Amino acid sequence: MNPKVSILIPIYKTSAFIEKCAHSLFGQTFSEIEYIFVDDASPDDSIIKLKRILEKYPNREKQVTIIHHEINKGLASSRNSALEASKGEYIAIVDSDDYIDLNMIEILYDKASELHADIVVSDLTIEYPNSTSLFYNTIELDKWTNYVNLLKQKKLSNTLCSKLIRKSLYTHSECRVPGGLNYMEDGYVLLRMFYFANIIVKVDHAFYHYVQYNENAITKTKNRMHFENVISFWNLLENFHYEHNELERFQQIIELPKVQNKVRLMIDTHSSALRKEYYNMFRDIEMKYLSHFRKGEILMILLVRYKLFWLAQLFHNLLIFKNKRHLNRKMYN
Repeated sequence: MNPKVSILIPIYKTSAFIEKCAHSLFGQTFSEIEYIFVDDASPDDSIIKLKRILEKYPNREKQVTIIHHEINKGLASSRNSALEASKGEYIAIVDSDDYIDLNMIEILYDKASELHADIVVSDLTIEYPNSTSLFYNTIELDKWTNYVNLLKQKKLSNTLCSKLIRKSLYTHSECRVPGGLNYMEDGYVLLRMFYFANIIVKVDHAFYHYVQYNENAITKTKNRMHFENVISFWNLLENFHYEHNELERFQQIIELPKVQNKVRLMIDTHSSALRKEYYNMFRDIEMKYLSHFRKGEILMILLVRYKLFWLAQLFHNLLIFKNKRHLNRKMYN
C-alpha cells in the first residue's frame, strides 16, 4: 500500500542541523509517510548522524529511503531524484537545515483530504540566531489573485517548504525544474503549480521553521550562478506565459519583481566584477520603479547604472559593516 505523503529531504553539508531536522520528521503524529533523503555527495557526517537518529525510531526504519549521489548535483537535481523515487499521493519538501512541528503533516493532509485540495499552504516561522519572525501566507478565493501575488513575490512565500502539494502537480511535464536552476527553483515550480492547480487552501499555522543561520546555505553567497539563474528564471517564465497565451496579461506585472531581484543581487554580491558584468540586466525597465525602493536600494541602482562600480563596492562594504554591528548588538544586549 502506497504512503499518503512523501517527504523529500536533500542533504548537503548540514551536519549541524540534521539531527534536529530528523527528530522533527520521524516524530510526526501522522503514520502513513515515506521519507526520501538524498545525500548529494555531502562531504561531512550528515548521513552518519541521520542514521544514528533513525535508530531511535525503529517504527520508521522501513519508511526511509536514502539515495546517494556520487557527485554533487545541486538542490534541484536532488529533489528530482527524491521525487522519482516517491510513491505518496502528496509531496512535502523539507530542507535538512530546517525543521517542522510534529503535527504538520497530519494537519495539512487532513485539510487536503477534506477539501480535495491540490495545494495546502501554511505559514512560516523564520529562525534567526537570536530571534524569530512569522511570515503569513495569504490565500484568496480567486486563483488568479494568488498567481499574481506569487508573481509579485508578495503575500505568498515562493518556497515549496510549508506546503503540501499533490504529486501529480510535481510530475506535470511543465512543472519539473530544469537542470542547473539551483536558485529561484522553488518559485519556478510554484508558479506553474499555482497555474495548473484547481483547489488551493490554507491552514493558519506556522508549522515550518525556516533556519537563517546556516552559513553553508546556497542563498548566503551571491555568485555568477545566482545572476545566471535569475536571468534564466525570468526568460523561462516569459516563455511559459507566451506558450499559454498569457504574455500580454502578465508582462507588466513581472517587471517590478525582476528589478527587485537585480537590486538584491547587486547589494548582496561581494564581487565588483559581477556588478560590472551584469549591470545591464533589466536596465531598460529599472528607472520606472525607483519609487518602490528604499533609499539605499535606489543608490545601488544608480551607482551600477552609471558604472560607478568602485563606489557600489564601497557602499556594499558599508552595508556589511553596519549589519555586523547590528548583529553584535543583538547578541550582547
